[in-house]
Amino acid sequence: MIEVRKIKVKMVAHKGAPDSVFEKGEKLLAQAVSDEHIEFVEADPDVIFFVTGGSERSAAETAAKRHWVGLWAHESDNSYASAIETKAYFNQHNKDCFLWDIGDTNFKELALNLQMTLQAKRSLKNRQLGLLGDVSEWLLASDISDVTLKDRFGIDLVPISWDAVPLYKTCDPSPEFDEQFGTANPKLNEASQVHGLLQKTIRDNALDAITIECFPLVKEYGVTACLSLSLLNDLDIPAGCEGDLTAITGMMFAQALTGKIPWMANTNKIGRDTAKFAHCTVPLSQVKKYTVPTHFETNEGTAIQGELSAEVLTVFRFDALLEKMFVSLAQVINRPKSEKACRTQIEVQMPTADLLKLKTQPLGNHHLFLAGDHRERLSFAAQWFGISIL
Repeated sequence: MIEVRKIKVKMVAHKGAPDSVFEKGEKLLAQAVSDEHIEFVEADPDVIFFVTGGSERSAAETAAKRHWVGLWAHESDNSYASAIETKAYFNQHNKDCFLWDIGDTNFKELALNLQMTLQAKRSLKNRQLGLLGDVSEWLLASDISDVTLKDRFGIDLVPISWDAVPLYKTCDPSPEFDEQFGTANPKLNEASQVHGLLQKTIRDNALDAITIECFPLVKEYGVTACLSLSLLNDLDIPAGCEGDLTAITGMMFAQALTGKIPWMANTNKIGRDTAKFAHCTVPLSQVKKYTVPTHFETNEGTAIQGELSAEVLTVFRFDALLEKMFVSLAQVINRPKSEKACRTQIEVQMPTADLLKLKTQPLGNHHLFLAGDHRERLSFAAQWFGISIL
């Protein structure tokens, strides 16, 4: 379970309201959500709770300096009357806000999503994301600027050239890599040295996540980073390939929200009801069984051909401006082993409307997959960060 901070709540009531009114408000909220989720404050709240009517001006003054604020209401004492008037006022002044009823059956889940979003915002701030090499030349729609990363999520981009790191051959093999994948052949030994290089790069640059331009390694030395990236993700270090900054940002975002790092995959086919995705770097924790063949595009080095364990997946992706997000639910219907795609493959069933979006409004090639249904949490958090949902 991710350690989370509490939601800061300020109660507002009519002018001159006695203490008993606020005591009643505390009791009402205690029936709706446990105190592990909230704390009461007098200034700079995340949420304003309308205990009574006549509290509109107090709410407006409280949120004057905030870009985002939540409004919570209940069905007694003209709470809704004040909340609706205040929301209308905030809408007129372009202040982002949402209005929730504390009596709704899904209120606890909504409150948890808010709590996790606030925690993700704190967690992502000042995270160090390393880009080893460049964004691969074919990723025309996946290069996020360092300014956009910092402005939207507080993430610091750390560019690292291949010339600034040692040759992988000079690095010691990694014991944890060898324990995970074995040492059965020279290719695995080389892959272990690549992992040693990436570990050193992460340590030397104090990185929290990394994405690498991997094809220079393959083209020049016939080795790949696929297994190392898989292992790093299983070690809770978001790690992506091809220098895809959009994908790695989504991986960091998902980890901060859910505690899980998604699998990054190519789009291989989009039909009317189904789609196919594949890649060579799936974390072993996400597969039932696997083999270690060569890398698909080059037939060099090592890669992972695994059978994904999950039956239901959340698929999502940002655009490179961090202004939009695609998100959908996918049901795994097949785990192919085609020679025409990257090694780990899935065929999924998705809503027709979402598949149409993938064809007509694509945000880029690489998509991210999380086991389970995380649509509501991802969507709410994205909107809190100012990202609209396709």
